[in-house]
Amino acid sequence: MTVIATTSILFVLATTLMLMVGYQTQSTMIRTSRVRAMHVADAGINAYLFQLKSQYGYYLTAPDTGVVSIGNGESYRVTAQPAANGKPLTLYSTGAAGDGTVTIAATIRFPSFADYMFLSNADIRIGSAALINGQVRCNSNIINAGHITGKVTAAGTVSNTGVMDQGALQHQAAVDFNQVLADMDTIMLSAKGNNSYFPASGAYGYRVTVNGANVTIDKITGGTTTGVLVTTPVRTMAVPTSGAFYFSDSVWVSGSHSVPLTIVSDKDIYIPNNYGPSTMNSTVTGGLIAHGNIIVPCWYASVPQDMSLTAAMLSQSGRIYADTKQGVFRNNITITGSETYYDANGGFVVVDSNGNATAGFRNRTYTYDQRLDDYPPPKYPVIQDGSLKVDTWIEDHSAVQ
Repeated sequence: MTVIATTSILFVLATTLMLMVGYQTQSTMIRTSRVRAMHVADAGINAYLFQLKSQYGYYLTAPDTGVVSIGNGESYRVTAQPAANGKPLTLYSTGAAGDGTVTIAATIRFPSFADYMFLSNADIRIGSAALINGQVRCNSNIINAGHITGKVTAAGTVSNTGVMDQGALQHQAAVDFNQVLADMDTIMLSAKGNNSYFPASGAYGYRVTVNGANVTIDKITGGTTTGVLVTTPVRTMAVPTSGAFYFSDSVWVSGSHSVPLTIVSDKDIYIPNNYGPSTMNSTVTGGLIAHGNIIVPCWYASVPQDMSLTAAMLSQSGRIYADTKQGVFRNNITITGSETYYDANGGFVVVDSNGNATAGFRNRTYTYDQRLDDYPPPKYPVIQDGSLKVDTWIEDHSAVQ
């Protein structure tokens, strides 16, 4: 009986041990396959990024690589989901190795014209009293006597008389302002397809009043020289899913938006009152793109004493400035966002030879909107210089394994 009992116990122990060894072997094989599959998926992402760096539109021409074999029974497949509704370009790479499959999701963003507090095609001169919270980039020279908290980049030289918290790079590649024209054409085609395109008015331009997710468009028939605009109604409509409006004329923009919004003008954009998102506690950002100038008519009665302007602003061939009248002042303008301009000879105050203000905004505050770094306005032009930014790189557990 003792022998039988001992034999039975040893049999159970041996069987359990064999089962445990088999289970551990199988688990190790599965884990090994998943690790291999993870590396293969990573390789797929890197291969796709290599193509994106040399071909900006690669994700449009090759949205699905199909199954790509790399040997030893290992393969990957990458699919690209274009940016939409505030979400960046997302790459999904599924790696297969042995019995394991793993999917990696990576969100990709190209540098845009909204990445800088100031981006200029011409020399930038910064006074000793200036505090700039954000990056500054210039296609020419930067003469800085102030304090810049972000990185400073110049195609020319940087005169380092001021403070630059993150240092300065000189003799870097210039940003191509002409490429903005192609981006504007793309926005125009999109707007035509979404009924948000408006041709030349035949008058002075359009007044655009934004209220939440709705936009009211009126034709301006007079009053541009008095500041009291005379208008006739055109249309009130919801912001389309593309988030973009295109006007083949000058526009006067004001109001607040609760959804991402970009407004483009073939001519000039005027801002006669406060403008920006309904709340800063969201990912909603706004863009203003003008082929000509972006102008704050400081002497209009509608311009408040303490004006708030929150937007990524881009003047493709002109400048960003306040239109002033001698002796007419406003107290303060707070600009939160970014300013990109071809001509750096803009400003929001006029001073005499002694440095005394004679018109415009007595106080100016410029702060980069950090949300623009991850959530640029809809269809905002990107800088196609071969660089890109990988925001996230994680395993996608929602994919079927």
